[in-house]
Amino acid sequence: MYRINPGRPHCRSGVILSMELVLVLPIFLLLLFAIVEFSLLTTARVRISDAAHAGARRLCLSDISSDDVRAELKQMLGRKLSRDASIEVAGLQQAGERIIVRIRVPMKNATPDLLWPTGFSVRGRTLIADALMVREHDTISADQQRL
Repeated sequence: MYRINPGRPHCRSGVILSMELVLVLPIFLLLLFAIVEFSLLTTARVRISDAAHAGARRLCLSDISSDDVRAELKQMLGRKLSRDASIEVAGLQQAGERIIVRIRVPMKNATPDLLWPTGFSVRGRTLIADALMVREHDTISADQQRL
């Protein structure tokens, strides 16, 4: 038989604290994982957007080939983001023509899939950045510059 001793405090507070931990810990971890994952995705989005803008600007201001720009953009993105990345460059060499640079990077390259148990998964999703600029001068070859 259990006897209640009035001089001794009741030791049930440890059980209540562990129950609170069990109830609050999953919510806290979910919030922490969401903050980490969305910050990594936002950082990758900014890097991809900046790279697309830099590539379009480089094509507008110089007579560099589109293959060289693709190589520079892959270098700007880094090893992890450039893996399986698609870089499309469209534009002519005449003044007034539009130059479009589109970069597509799978989200799995930007972040670990931390929120998949909640239904938000990055599998099969991509980050896309477009940059559009207008060429302001015709491309001049090196032979024409010497004349």
